Amino acid sequence: MNPPSTIAVRENEPWRANLRGNQTALAGARDETWWTGKSPVACPGLTAEGTLTALPLPNLATCTRREVQDYFDSGWTLTETLFAGLKGEEAFFRPPYHGLRHPMVFYFCHPPVFYTNKLRVAGLISAPINPYFEKLFEVGVDEMRWDDMSKNEMLWPSVDEVRAYRAAVYTTVSEVIATHPGLAEGHALITLNDPLWALFMGFEHERIHLETSAVLIHELPLDYVQRPAAWPALYPAAPHDASTALRPRPGTDYPVLALRDVAATRITLGKPADWPSYGWDNEYGSRSVRVEAFRASTQLISNGAFHEFVAAGGYREERFWSPTGWAWRSYRNIKWPTFWVPDGPAGLHRYKLRTLFEVIDMPWNWPAEVNGHEAYAYCQWKSEQDGTTYRLPSENEHHALRDPVHRVTDDLALQCDGLAFRQRGINLNLAYGSSQPVDAGHITSAGFHDVFGNVWQWSADDFNPLPGSEVHPLYDDFSSPCYDGQHQMMLGGAWVSTGEEAGPWARFHFRPHFFQHAGFRLVEAAHDGGAIHLNSDDAAHQVYEDRQMVNDYMLLHYGSPADQMPHAFGPQAATEFPLRCAGCSMVRQSLVLALSVRWKLVALSAGQVSSWHVVITK
Repeated sequence: MNPPSTIAVRENEPWRANLRGNQTALAGARDETWWTGKSPVACPGLTAEGTLTALPLPNLATCTRREVQDYFDSGWTLTETLFAGLKGEEAFFRPPYHGLRHPMVFYFCHPPVFYTNKLRVAGLISAPINPYFEKLFEVGVDEMRWDDMSKNEMLWPSVDEVRAYRAAVYTTVSEVIATHPGLAEGHALITLNDPLWALFMGFEHERIHLETSAVLIHELPLDYVQRPAAWPALYPAAPHDASTALRPRPGTDYPVLALRDVAATRITLGKPADWPSYGWDNEYGSRSVRVEAFRASTQLISNGAFHEFVAAGGYREERFWSPTGWAWRSYRNIKWPTFWVPDGPAGLHRYKLRTLFEVIDMPWNWPAEVNGHEAYAYCQWKSEQDGTTYRLPSENEHHALRDPVHRVTDDLALQCDGLAFRQRGINLNLAYGSSQPVDAGHITSAGFHDVFGNVWQWSADDFNPLPGSEVHPLYDDFSSPCYDGQHQMMLGGAWVSTGEEAGPWARFHFRPHFFQHAGFRLVEAAHDGGAIHLNSDDAAHQVYEDRQMVNDYMLLHYGSPADQMPHAFGPQAATEFPLRCAGCSMVRQSLVLALSVRWKLVALSAGQVSSWHVVITK
């Protein structure tokens, strides 16, 4: 199903226990008491229009204390501006319609908790601020795990309590910036081995969650959202005459699809270790490969082009979908893209567009925002229509479309705030508060629009490590759990991508059923572009079982209550659930016997299947 446009009220829902009823200030525009750092009018990045944009990445070889504090303030206030778009107390505590993420209150407190915990690990601060919060809000969820939503029926701290914690963290982080000798004038390059790396890790982690929280707010019913005054405005679309045509017209309402040849070339992936900006572990290492010649669409697939697939019944035809893509489509009963809003009877195929805070007339020339399953299905449908073979670009091919980055001065993320990106025709760093037309952006020297910016672009590759990359000890599970053949790569950044994610080295990833501000372009070729797949038989799209899930199921069925729910604040009544569901004494005795079974997981080697050895103990 698509996100609900209005609220369905069920008074007996357990999450409603979180509603204190004393948060009337959340029902409208925020006053000065809302801001725990700088208010938008005092924040770096304020534009002449009175809205915020994001600052350039700090140069870790030259950044001053003032520049670091400004960058911290920019991310912090952008987060609080985004959350000022939540209307009413319920918006903070109501679980998302799909049940795959925590309520928004978690994401309001998770970034400051991350600052505290990582600064402690790095030795930049010596003590916790609130140990309870720093456990409760420490870890998010990777959807499709059996225990993802155990926290959705608990009693969360109030919004006021979270804001008090945010204020304390803001003061702590600002103190580190003001006093740490590693930021003194003339300091050395801050590298991966420097304790201050944790500080910049916190900055970029917050900016990732700015982006993913924007997606979750995008999915909320309109009754729960309001446009904050300081949030960037939508791209100024041309006036739309809804009566001009029953359906969008190629060449008039959206550009006609055009492909362009790309000659064979050699590319090198990987961020140099001495590059003077923060980077995530998966960006380092190096891979040099030859890219065979191919053809690619000069623009991203627009809403209008995707409408052809929708109107032709593409969501009804199983043959266009991968097996798990079709299972997802059937389960959700999806019939059009998630952020499209029907404007008339279903068979009429007229739609409006849900943006972050409002519904607008459909801009047919904006990129279609879809998940990986939908992008794959469109490629299959279009291949059948045109009698050729289209697919998603590989990471290698995406690099072949780019302008080269050889010097630090080529790295626009280190040079440009959102306004400077806008002036270059690149929709990154909150240049706008939405997508822009697929033919309005910067054209690379190879002849392609929006290689960077506008929306993330789904890639054919599974998320994978570059040769020579290493897990960073400050965040050892950022990338490595996702090298599993189940997470699909996205490249290029979106309009809401800021900081490091707006840079040329970013390698983003999500499961293909997850929604991000992401779209795609087509590639036509007789080869696979060197795309890396960690597993076969559609394993890249399997989300229901892996080694970790098997381990979790064993814990659920046979673990002790203390192991199943180690946190005092968690739902203790949920432990030993399978035992309590055992219907007859024989079944229960079998489960009790199983408690004496010692299971040992033997990892044969990276990327291979694990085996289970059972030893019965008396």
